[in-house]
Amino acid sequence: MAAPDIVIHIRINATREKQAAWGDTAYAMGLAKAMQSNPGCECRLLFRGERPDPTDVPAVVLQIVGPHLEEPVAGLPNLLWIISPPNVAPIAMLARYQAIFVASERLAVLLRNSGLSASYLPQATDTTHFHPLRRQRCTEEIPLVFVGAYAPRATRRNVFHAVQAGFEPQIWGPGWKGVVPARLWRGERLDHDELAETYASARIVLNSHMPFMSMLGFMSNRSYDALACGALVASDRVVGFNDVDFPELHQLFDREVQTRELKRMLDGPAVDITTRTALHERLARQHGFGVRAAVVLAQARALLASSQVAPSLWCHGRAEVNTAPPALSLIDRDETVNSSLLSAGREILAMLSCLKKDPATDTLPTPQHGIIHALSADLHEATELVRIIKAGARIEDHLTSIEVLARRSRRLVEALEDNTSPLRFRARKADHDRLLPRIIENEPLWDHSPAGFGRERGKVSLPLRPRKVVPELKRPIGVFLHLYYDGLAPVFAERLGNIPVPFQLYVSTDADEKAERIRESLPDAEIRVIPNRGRDIWPKLYGFADAKLRHDLVLHLHGKRSVHSDQLDEWLAHILDCLLGSPGEIRRILSFFQLIPRLGMVAPVTFKAVLGAAHWGSNRDIARELARRMALPGALPDNNSLRFPVGSMFWARTAALQPLLDLNLPQAAFPPEAGQVDGTLAHAIERMLGVTCQSLGYHILPVSGAQSNLHRKHQVVFHSTRELREALDKGDLDA
Repeated sequence: MAAPDIVIHIRINATREKQAAWGDTAYAMGLAKAMQSNPGCECRLLFRGERPDPTDVPAVVLQIVGPHLEEPVAGLPNLLWIISPPNVAPIAMLARYQAIFVASERLAVLLRNSGLSASYLPQATDTTHFHPLRRQRCTEEIPLVFVGAYAPRATRRNVFHAVQAGFEPQIWGPGWKGVVPARLWRGERLDHDELAETYASARIVLNSHMPFMSMLGFMSNRSYDALACGALVASDRVVGFNDVDFPELHQLFDREVQTRELKRMLDGPAVDITTRTALHERLARQHGFGVRAAVVLAQARALLASSQVAPSLWCHGRAEVNTAPPALSLIDRDETVNSSLLSAGREILAMLSCLKKDPATDTLPTPQHGIIHALSADLHEATELVRIIKAGARIEDHLTSIEVLARRSRRLVEALEDNTSPLRFRARKADHDRLLPRIIENEPLWDHSPAGFGRERGKVSLPLRPRKVVPELKRPIGVFLHLYYDGLAPVFAERLGNIPVPFQLYVSTDADEKAERIRESLPDAEIRVIPNRGRDIWPKLYGFADAKLRHDLVLHLHGKRSVHSDQLDEWLAHILDCLLGSPGEIRRILSFFQLIPRLGMVAPVTFKAVLGAAHWGSNRDIARELARRMALPGALPDNNSLRFPVGSMFWARTAALQPLLDLNLPQAAFPPEAGQVDGTLAHAIERMLGVTCQSLGYHILPVSGAQSNLHRKHQVVFHSTRELREALDKGDLDA
């Protein structure tokens, strides 16, 4: 074999840890095999977030992009093949690629109209893998097949239409269980070999696209894989797509047409192997990986010949932003997270640009405290970098930090400022707080658990055994209850009646009329009317800041209703069963605080529906700013080490919360209410409740109600308080 004269690094959206579960992996491996059949070409596979190792021969990066687009690799030629539309791709980011291929003729035109050089390169398939002969002997024909996930963002309407019309598609994919009749759902997934065998056995393969994908003209590779196996394809409509060479690919525009055409195709004679093989050979000549590999390789060699490479983001001595030193007063005046983030991002880039021009001049003001958001910590870090460099530190010693700050801010600024790209950032306003931190962090926008995140550790708890002896307390307990949903007041009145020791109740709500209704059920409460900003967090921590000083132990509660998810209707009942189950169980909790001096918090075991959300989510960057303000020692914990009361209801020592209480955050630090489900200061503080407690050396004890069967096999039992104390000291309940 001849030595390679070019290396193609193929980078995909899949993570290395979960590569087997992604179709991208097999796709890239098939393309790599086809490319390496060309003399002198070597291919190496990169996964999300990875950068290529140095090579002895010229190298090029080919980014095959689906939902998530990454920055090109500086110093190398970068090709981009968009095989399905990324969630966010600003024009400025696309322009940093040296060549762009698009598997949609319609989008290629739109990008060219935006000033980019984009070429149409349709989807493809590995015709050495997808073949009619993959059908196993004696395997019966499958009349109708669909392979793909069901999810709120992938509703698969044409699959449902087929079922409703009386057809019997065999369905593989996650999310379908309980959604379609059990006889139709065949399993979570097919591996790559099983997929080829299934398509080779199918008469018709259904194709169903994400709405954004079909609107922008992307015919997915599901169609090409099926055609390569000799199957007919019944697809939903893909705008602007028309391949006259393959009449076997049917676009069925509405329910009536789909019903009629499926019936016609299924009533016809079965397609024989000769016809299926002829279809395979025709597809291989036009849409096989070998054809695509030749195009990509020719472009890669042309880029190397012309010495085109992706630029470095921040290069000392070459200014990219020619602005005066920024005034940071905008941070105080901004009313939304979007505007605050955009101001902070622009200011960071402008500050770093000043370093390129003359770091010895211009004094920058200290950032002021407005809404706390995902760039707040970056803004302070950038200001400090400018300060020390102006004081004489060498820029070269801080290039890595400068690069990271500039890259994070530029991603955010480009996403928010781009109003022209057909792939610009689009989302409901209620989702911005959750999604914008993902853009800053260069993470995919869709919901997912972090790589390596384990749910099992959230199931561990101590079942509460009722206690008869009433603990002696020096001061009454402080119960802080936020009731936005005032109709829940009778529920809390009943539960609070279980507390067997003196307590003072403090209730917050957002309207005078609600306060009056609450008073009917909770007549002894001190009630304060507080604007609905900061959810339950601001009222409980800061709305009653003066009252916290009166109590050594506190109980934080709120009237939770998770209107964004029907799965969480039982969450509040679960939490109350754990924290206020019975007088005997409450006596047990109070005795723990009395007998275990380093016990800082008792929290409910994580409810089953939110186990997958018990991590940082979109909140880590806001938490960095909180940790900076509190001067907490050490780094923030990773996702698997993070412990916090999920739902922000818990018993605690006031001392274990003191650094958070001392922040005395104003309501203006919290974003206006917009139905956010993640990525706000309130969500970050929910997590920092646990971080703060543990950073002070206190323990967090997860508990289950005495009658609870939730996660029963993960419950741990101790024969004495001493055993429990020793287990907490060893971290046994942090599993």
